[in-house]
Amino acid sequence: MSRAPGILAPWRRAPSLSVQDSQTARHTCLPETPLRNCLLSVSKANPLTVTHPWAERLDQVVIHVGALSLKESQELAQHAAEIGADGIAVIAPFFLKPWSKDVLINFLKEVAAAAPALPFYYYHIPALTGVKIRAEELLDGIQDKIPTFQGLKFSDTDLLDFGQCVDQNRQQQFAFLFGVDEQLLSALVMGATGAVGSTYNYLGRKTSQMLEAFERKDFSLALNYQFCIQRFINFVVKLGFGVSQTKAIMTLVSGIPMGPPRLPLQKASREFTDSVEAKLKSLDFLSFSDLKDGNLEAGS
Repeated sequence: MSRAPGILAPWRRAPSLSVQDSQTARHTCLPETPLRNCLLSVSKANPLTVTHPWAERLDQVVIHVGALSLKESQELAQHAAEIGADGIAVIAPFFLKPWSKDVLINFLKEVAAAAPALPFYYYHIPALTGVKIRAEELLDGIQDKIPTFQGLKFSDTDLLDFGQCVDQNRQQQFAFLFGVDEQLLSALVMGATGAVGSTYNYLGRKTSQMLEAFERKDFSLALNYQFCIQRFINFVVKLGFGVSQTKAIMTLVSGIPMGPPRLPLQKASREFTDSVEAKLKSLDFLSFSDLKDGNLEAGS
């Protein structure tokens, strides 16, 4: 099963994007797995800047090209094809929202047509987009409208919807990538074929152990690993957890300065990072030397 961390872009304090750090590739991504590039608070030039270095470094790159503007999304899709991406993914537009399955599919169809040779994936994340169209409904007959459709990233806690996506499309050989890290084991039981998530940058070791236990059919051990991961996620959620806090954790465990978030996001507090460091140690995710020297590689 493929597993990839959600990529974090390091910003300078100015804030501008830095893609020159020679350590970035080995610390933020897994070779030979799909890569998600979802830059939602940046100018259009930033995705164009950051995706090219990734496409040159990795064997498989799936680039997120979703945008509020159809034209911009099409331009990003064309750019992805030009730089040799292996696929594109798109979220639903979330300001002027599609109100029905047909409207959403028409939007996705136009984006896919801008890069007709690339496999196309839908990024289902209703908690952020506010688009409540069920993924099961969307997948019904989708390849008739979008021949390049290959699967979806499912970032929702509705396991009924996810399970029906898998059950109703067993003949299609779609990729079902799961995006709720704390529920991954449940999704594996239902047939998830991969996972994409931000916590794999720093919880990758425990996640790998869970996957290995699952593949050996040692479900009790796999459940113990999932509970351990949940304890950490539950801890940070109670502190207040988002992109800013994820960047702070990545700075802590990798030694790579991820820089501040962009407004309106606020930098994570020192109290947050101190609490997280103590929690990571208590759960045996990291040794003291990992934290001190920044030796932990994401997804190790």
